[in-house]
Amino acid sequence: MEPKPTPVSTKPVSTKSLLIAILSTIALADFGLGLNTVVLPLYAKSLGASIITIGLIIASFGLARIFVNIPISIISKKLNAQYIHIGILSIFLGAVGYLLSTSYYQLFLFRFLEGFGSGIINTSSMIILTKRLYKEEKRAKVLSRYMIARRLSMGSAPFIGAVVAYEFSDKAAFLLYALIMAVGVIIAFYNKKFLNSINTIDKTSLQDNAENVKENIKIKTDTEDNFIENISIDTDGKTSIKTADADKNIGINTRKKYFALLYNFNFIALCFLTFTFFFSRIGSRRELVPLVGYSIMGLNKADIGLLVSVSAVIGVVLTYYSDRVINVMGVKKSIITSFIITAIGVLSFIIFKNLISFGLSIILLSAGGGFSGPARNLYLMDSVDKNRYDEAIGIYRTLSDFGFVLGPVAVGAVFDYFNYINAYILVAFIVIFATVLFGFFAKSYNNTNTTTTVVAD
Repeated sequence: MEPKPTPVSTKPVSTKSLLIAILSTIALADFGLGLNTVVLPLYAKSLGASIITIGLIIASFGLARIFVNIPISIISKKLNAQYIHIGILSIFLGAVGYLLSTSYYQLFLFRFLEGFGSGIINTSSMIILTKRLYKEEKRAKVLSRYMIARRLSMGSAPFIGAVVAYEFSDKAAFLLYALIMAVGVIIAFYNKKFLNSINTIDKTSLQDNAENVKENIKIKTDTEDNFIENISIDTDGKTSIKTADADKNIGINTRKKYFALLYNFNFIALCFLTFTFFFSRIGSRRELVPLVGYSIMGLNKADIGLLVSVSAVIGVVLTYYSDRVINVMGVKKSIITSFIITAIGVLSFIIFKNLISFGLSIILLSAGGGFSGPARNLYLMDSVDKNRYDEAIGIYRTLSDFGFVLGPVAVGAVFDYFNYINAYILVAFIVIFATVLFGFFAKSYNNTNTTTTVVAD
């Protein structure tokens, strides 16, 4: 007699439990990555790297994310699993690499490993949360709390990393980074089974419903031998019928889904907007802030780290109120307002060119991002078909992450060949251009308390 398979529990997992499982890992990764905000570019400079080279080192992070975003979205959907634990392990290896590094050439590889891991965990977590939250009544509030936890982790880290580097050494900061990521690896592998079980629960429940439908439905197509092979029910309870010939078109349909998203103007406009967000954040905060603060403004590592962390805390406070702002202003207006604040922050330093405006610029950059994150995620949910979330997130993160690559490279090149003011002008121009494009031409979705999901393509 064959043993009976172990039954899979179909008890729904609470959103709170899901957030705890995800954030217990990702918040540590964000904290570790934040430790390097000030330390890494100045460490590379101490090893003899030029400004352009530092930009390329920082850009390798985004390059890795571009390579991994779409593949991980495809694999996650096909295998019905998540790979956050693999992403954390990759970041841990990058942290160990920094600790053992002796030349700035080696930093390219370790920064790439960081980006590879970051791409996996961000895409995986975004897929899980988007599928869970697209019809959640309080989705804006949940997303704001999620962003608060992440930004608080990453925002508090630069000051800690800078102080450790200033009081001890850059290697001491990398050692702290490696130890924190070791803890993250342990937690990630512990949570692996739980996170994978969420998809299994949903899939099992839907299969049971499909079997019940099958028992009461007998359908035959006009072709005598082409009977129904499978009946499935999606998360909205819609029944889909698959014939024996359907598998032939799966690959074609998958490609069509990706191409359809590329023709969705609202979605592409959002991708470009997020691209400029990463372009400005990485190009200015990760590159210009440490280099200008240290070389031009005469600040030490601890001062720069404190300024970055204080600005991040201000951004966290605004993120806390982001769901209220979104409910009052709407998703699109919230996004536009946040980018206007970002543009003002960059322009303030260009106009005044002093220490006060330098600090104000950093604060406004963080303030602008304070409620744009939840709003952009909500707009993504509204602008694409919910059945294409896996594909949409893969494309969204890939196109957006080009900002991680082009931002530091372009800003570093302009800084090196011209000066830091021209580098800030470049950041301001691209932010303003994307904001105008999105503001005038992207669709505004009518939401009631941000709960409506609109199929736009």
